[in-house]
Amino acid sequence: MSEWTFLRGPHTIDQIAGLPVDARLAALSLIDDLEGDPYAVTAPFGEDDGLTRAASFGEWGTMVILCNPITKRITLLSVVWTS
Repeated sequence: MSEWTFLRGPHTIDQIAGLPVDARLAALSLIDDLEGDPYAVTAPFGEDDGLTRAASFGEWGTMVILCNPITKRITLLSVVWTS
């Protein structure tokens, strides 16, 4: 079991649910990978503060997340996807 938790609040559910089906499946797969080790599957977003990261979910889009190393929680900040 991973020590990281991807928070699944109403904002996150709405963001993921708004994606097309194929993109949604890719995003859910990315979430599984993020819970394994978010730093292994992401890159810094903007200035490298060690917290704000970005990861693509295939050709579909990119998630920007906040990784809290103290609580081991991952918070979705935004989803950008191509149609």
